[in-house]
Amino acid sequence: MTSPAFSSAAPASSASSASPVSSTAAGAPVGKAAGDAYILAPGSRTVAPVAVQSTSGSVSGAANVLSGGSTRISGANSYLVLDFGKEVGGLVTLRFAGASGAGQRIGLAFTESSQYVGPVSDLSSGAAFSGTGTDGAIYATVGGAGTYTMPADKLRGGFRYLTLFLDSSGWVDVNGVSLAFTGAAGASDMRAYANYFYSSDPELNRIWYAGAYTVQMDTIDPAQGRVWPPPSSGWENNGVVGVGSSVLVDGAKRDRSVWSGDMGVSLPTAYVSTGDLVSTRNSLTTLYQHQSSSGELEYGGPEFNFYGSDTYHTWALIGTATYYTYSADKAWLDSVWSQYQRGMGFITAKIDGTGLLNVTGTSDWARGGQGGENIEANALLYKALTGGAALATAEGDSTDASAWQQRAATLKSAANQRLWNPAVGLYRDNPTSGLYPQDGNSLASWYGLTDGPAKDTAISRALTARWNDHGANTPEKDGAIGTFPGSMEVQAHFTADDDLGGLTLIRREWGGMLDSPIGTGSTFWEGLRYDGSFDYGGTYMSLAHGWGTGPTSALTFSVLGLAPTGNGGYSFAPHPGDLAHAEGTITLPQGTVTGSWDYDASAGTLATTLTAPAGATGTVGVPTYGSAAVTVAVDGQTVWSGGAFHSVPGVTGGSSDGGYVRLTGVGSGSHTITATAVGAPTPFSTSVNAAAAGNPLPPGYTLCAAEGGSCTPSGSQVMAYGAGAYLFKAVSGTTTCGAAGFGGADPAHGVLKSCYLAPAGGPAGWTRCADEKGSCAVSGTREVAYGANGAFRFQTVTGHVACTNDAFGDDPLFNTVKGCYTAPDGAPAGGGWSLCASEHNGCAATGVQPIAFGANGSYWYGTSNGTTTCDDDTLGVDPIYLVGKNCYTRTGPPPGYPVTCAAENATCAVTGTRTIAYGADGDFAYRTVTGQAPCTNAAFGGDPLPNVAKACYLTS
Repeated sequence: MTSPAFSSAAPASSASSASPVSSTAAGAPVGKAAGDAYILAPGSRTVAPVAVQSTSGSVSGAANVLSGGSTRISGANSYLVLDFGKEVGGLVTLRFAGASGAGQRIGLAFTESSQYVGPVSDLSSGAAFSGTGTDGAIYATVGGAGTYTMPADKLRGGFRYLTLFLDSSGWVDVNGVSLAFTGAAGASDMRAYANYFYSSDPELNRIWYAGAYTVQMDTIDPAQGRVWPPPSSGWENNGVVGVGSSVLVDGAKRDRSVWSGDMGVSLPTAYVSTGDLVSTRNSLTTLYQHQSSSGELEYGGPEFNFYGSDTYHTWALIGTATYYTYSADKAWLDSVWSQYQRGMGFITAKIDGTGLLNVTGTSDWARGGQGGENIEANALLYKALTGGAALATAEGDSTDASAWQQRAATLKSAANQRLWNPAVGLYRDNPTSGLYPQDGNSLASWYGLTDGPAKDTAISRALTARWNDHGANTPEKDGAIGTFPGSMEVQAHFTADDDLGGLTLIRREWGGMLDSPIGTGSTFWEGLRYDGSFDYGGTYMSLAHGWGTGPTSALTFSVLGLAPTGNGGYSFAPHPGDLAHAEGTITLPQGTVTGSWDYDASAGTLATTLTAPAGATGTVGVPTYGSAAVTVAVDGQTVWSGGAFHSVPGVTGGSSDGGYVRLTGVGSGSHTITATAVGAPTPFSTSVNAAAAGNPLPPGYTLCAAEGGSCTPSGSQVMAYGAGAYLFKAVSGTTTCGAAGFGGADPAHGVLKSCYLAPAGGPAGWTRCADEKGSCAVSGTREVAYGANGAFRFQTVTGHVACTNDAFGDDPLFNTVKGCYTAPDGAPAGGGWSLCASEHNGCAATGVQPIAFGANGSYWYGTSNGTTTCDDDTLGVDPIYLVGKNCYTRTGPPPGYPVTCAAENATCAVTGTRTIAYGADGDFAYRTVTGQAPCTNAAFGGDPLPNVAKACYLTS
């Protein structure tokens, strides 16, 4: 959490930070040492700077000090900036070879970012942030040869750059700089991680280990926390903020206290990497020791001792269940059980008559609009209730277990009834809100509040539509890019089996932080502005913040696929995406579980190895990516084929949910699991915006076959299959128009469907701006598509963007020459859209009519009934920042059905069997008929658009 909140406006930018997928070939597991090579933690508690970042004034022999030689700093305000090469923290010792005379003063200033280097430290104290004080610098008096070690209370918990400056008129020779490193408190060997992760993508490996190192930087001695209230100037880091020998806090530089919400992300990070659960337990114990008589838990622990956050209170309950799932620490659970029950009683007492939590403790993670029947808070409470029921069962408390399960079921039903908006494909922030938040929607999917996979998919698609070239937008925080809710969104994409989306977001947002020239190159930030600059006041922002480390646990739990399930159980369900190989471990109370997989998308094969300790039982999931023909063998014996389970020793059962074949009761020991006829994730998005609108047929697609026929593309081309709702895939040869060609999926049940081919080149109506590997320049801010023949990646660009796989995060169409295309001015491309209002004015819609809000190719799509104010406050999202926008309504025939066959109340005659679309203005019903059908409400089972003249339409 941040304390206090701060935001500032910033312009959009087009800089891209995506990195390519490694071409490392798949092969046998390479072992823990391959992953350990990425560890950033130092091997010794004594560390030294590795480079000179810059100098100012008179500095001679600047680099000498790095190797024990003398560096002379002469004259007032001359300075030397030393670079430790990564985020570090602790107490600095300086060694001096001499000075020009008594009374010389050397100042020490500390910064995490290169953009703040100089004789003033970046901000870490609340007084500095509020404008009543400044961190400034600390000073050493030098009269000759000797040493200086900074006072213990002036510990600087997080910095990369140390500025040494002369605060007197003589000179000083410095011949040694070292740091007593204080991160990863309690670890005797900071590099001895309990677990590891390694994949065929070096960038993902860097990200996993940077997340682990961030959490190590946030693991501190409880007597080295931030003092509160803050001093009037400078900083004090000798506050007692917890129990034991180490605690997990929110930031290395700043706050340095226990915040339960931050632990919702940092706790899983610590578990999957270092395995440090002691610090987690100490942090939770600290919160329980300060529980109020009402049962409320602090949202900011000592020395803040802040109360008044229903969400952070609930995060503490979730953290309790999470810790127990990882540790099976029954003795600790017994010790806090009565307090946990009081904490659950405190929050469930706020459930109102609808079955939803009604938030009155509105402090939160720096988002806006908290309060009422909030989706974020209710998703958290759902997770707390289901986790609490498991804890109650462990405690032998059947009464609470049953009551909490029932409350969870009621809450889930109420949230889906009162908060879900099917027109947008997201949950509202509360029943009266036009805001559709990143945090609440991501949590609803991640924590299982959704009531079906269709909603998980809708959420994933709608959230993706908000991305820019720096990451995922957070509308509940003024359009910033929040790494805390972003960590939740990463998990949501994998929950929805949107593996490519999850990996692309990790590379774009977290890879961008690592590669940013103003970052630490080693740790993850508290947040970004929309243009990729620092949030939270810039110089005050933490660049090593545990709440921003979500990809580390996602890469283990989802991409590798290993996760603990409690009671000695585990699951192993890989999400390969565009990777060829991944391997790693998790640690259960019984011991280490090791998993490894190799995926060949072109061959449709997945080969995994699994080793589990005695007493552990697992569930293994094999991704199908839509293929209904997957065959699975365990230790050489076929256990799944023809859509059915075949009993083999060591596996108790099997089933399929369409996305995975799941095997239960897999025993301990070592196993090999192989699968053939595995599908491949769709390596493109037909349109980010179209996905948000429910996958309508994009403009320019041409009919190529009715269902049962076949389509022959020209080279590699995207084919669509459906009727009103569509599936898309890239094809490169004659393909049957039917469910079999699309993994057995049916996008429109009960009607005869058709197939269409995408237009060659760019999206219909867009203008080519660059060839592949060129540079696309735009006027102002505009949506740019990269790809070919219907397969594209999209970005909102200001200025220019490289027309490359790297810049757009992935190859949208393999083995095909691509290009970049800019969106047209005005309405969305392809026709059928009419201007209904300029920004901030009312857009009048008829019935439940589709609307588009945006400009220059970047749009939010939804529906409206009546008059809707055309602005981001009302619609809950700004699809293109700092650009004037308009609203448009959909008119005319439905995409793919251009031929009018009858007006309303007339008869539509067809040859043979055809599907007819009936409706108007973007709202249609579909029916398959033979011969003829009346074009009436009765014939189509209802009125798709009351009080509007309708018609019937055919594909051709």
